[in-house]
Amino acid sequence: MTESLSPVIDLHCDLLSYLTHLPGRSALDPLSRASLTQMRGGNVALQVLAIYVANNDQAPASCRQQIARFLELKKLYPQYVEAFTPENLLNRTSQKTQVIAAFENASGFCSESDSIDIALKELDKMRKQLGNIAYISMTWDGENRYGGGVGAKIGLKEDGKRLLEWMDSKQIAIDLSHASDYLIDDIFNTIDKKGYKIPVLASHSNMRSVTAMARNLPDELAVEIIRRKGLMGMNFFCHFSGGKNAKDLLKHIEHAFMLGGQNALCMGADFFCDADAPSIKAKYNSTMFFYEELANSSCYPHFFAMAREGLNLKEKELQAISYKNAETFLSALFKTKS
Repeated sequence: MTESLSPVIDLHCDLLSYLTHLPGRSALDPLSRASLTQMRGGNVALQVLAIYVANNDQAPASCRQQIARFLELKKLYPQYVEAFTPENLLNRTSQKTQVIAAFENASGFCSESDSIDIALKELDKMRKQLGNIAYISMTWDGENRYGGGVGAKIGLKEDGKRLLEWMDSKQIAIDLSHASDYLIDDIFNTIDKKGYKIPVLASHSNMRSVTAMARNLPDELAVEIIRRKGLMGMNFFCHFSGGKNAKDLLKHIEHAFMLGGQNALCMGADFFCDADAPSIKAKYNSTMFFYEELANSSCYPHFFAMAREGLNLKEKELQAISYKNAETFLSALFKTKS
């Protein structure tokens, strides 16, 4: 099996929450599954680093801790990391990985008791600290002040409408991966009604028709993301692809292609540390989170070799999934902002 060395753009990993979960952790720790050395092994040209928070009172403090760790990366690991530069996105003159932050759950901006005006003011401060933001996800699991997350039968709330308005003014993409179907519908309807130009993506979601998990996209919403020239990042968490073997993921590629997603499919592997997630072990009644051969950020050459062989994909199709679709999306997004 010939292994591809195409550059990779990945839309989601949880390295930042790993670094802040316990003191003394390093971005080179393989336990994270998304270490800087593992990224180099996988030829990751650009990695989106999620700032993840749960819906609790600690969310604002956790959010700020992760921002601090993100800002430290280039100083602590200059041999591995460089700043995201949209105009120089895939210049592979070095093996360094460009990094850009994203928000997974808007509950981190301020406490639930603060007004939405304070939330947006804090968000704007964070945006200026970070420079560029790849995307914002309103929710995680359940429900928050902005709307319904996975498992909730709730759509867009008033604070969510204000956040969408702010995102349109800054031209920041909205991530739908942890949104309820109701919230996604409302986001699409609000974008259309208000004439917003907000790019859309599902940074780390698979196909629900293949694996019936709420975190995966139903066909009608996947087709709408495709129609809006958005992205769908393939998630390597094994329970979202079938849980049997690594080739389960190929069925998701096939289905996305059947829906017309050749220019939307990309990588969003969602690598995170098992040891930090005992609740997820309990939820899925399993100690397996990732397939052995697709277990960390170094696995991409093997994954694309598997896809080439198992699906007989052309190199152009493989490169589209590996980096080209995400490059096109991000280049258009940041060109618009400049």
